[in-house]
Amino acid sequence: MHNGMVLTDLDGTFLNSAGQISPTNLDTLHHLGQNGVIRVAATGRTLHSSREVVPHNLPFDYLIFSTGAGICSFADDNVICSHELQEADIHALAEFFLGCGIDFSIHHPIPENHRFHWYASPNPTPDLLSRLKYLKDFAMQGNYRDISRATQFLAISLNGLEIIDDLRNKFAHLSIIRTTSPIDGQHVWIEVFPGQTSKGEAASWLCRHLGIDRCHTMSIGNDYNDLAMLEWTQHAFVVENSPADMRQRFKGAPRNDEHGFSVAARSWLQILNK
Repeated sequence: MHNGMVLTDLDGTFLNSAGQISPTNLDTLHHLGQNGVIRVAATGRTLHSSREVVPHNLPFDYLIFSTGAGICSFADDNVICSHELQEADIHALAEFFLGCGIDFSIHHPIPENHRFHWYASPNPTPDLLSRLKYLKDFAMQGNYRDISRATQFLAISLNGLEIIDDLRNKFAHLSIIRTTSPIDGQHVWIEVFPGQTSKGEAASWLCRHLGIDRCHTMSIGNDYNDLAMLEWTQHAFVVENSPADMRQRFKGAPRNDEHGFSVAARSWLQILNK
């Protein structure tokens, strides 16, 4: 019998600014498990990238990765839910981004979606160049006409908000998610997934899968790709290092460098146990 579910974003939320896990947050994970709470890491990272920061021996129960495109059991990476784009959408999206003249990449199906085909604008962004340098073993310059299966698109732009509006008008059936560049904090990253893909949809699916009522859920995040998760769970927190508009909408918690996850989770647990 599960008493509830806690979902936490990783970068900028559960992890500190050095990408490390504090002993305080780790202790709280153990404490939640002792209270019958399912513990879920929910990240925009791919499964491969997630393992760079959260090893298998951490006391999480599930991992939601690639902003909800995949869900796996934490201890063994067994994928229990995943989504793919249709071939027609892959080609239409590629033509859209090429027409916009911005950098983008098309990512392989799960669990290999850390591998991608990339396309550069006439003036490639520093973000793209950094990704190609860091992920050179997984990057291939591509021809979208040869691609029939993909998990997602990732586009990079300084004017991302205008492009997002246009995308949502043209591709209303797909899931279009904004996040802030983890590289420079300035560029807007636009992720495009199959419809109904988000951290919130993944949280909903996992609760149904495990028989956990939504009223017994809590989440914490720090950026725009956490919005669907924060909106879906009964109790939602954002750390102090979140954008101002998010801090106005959700309950506050200390910064990620001040154990915000632990403070929020223990506060919620007191409510759950009343």
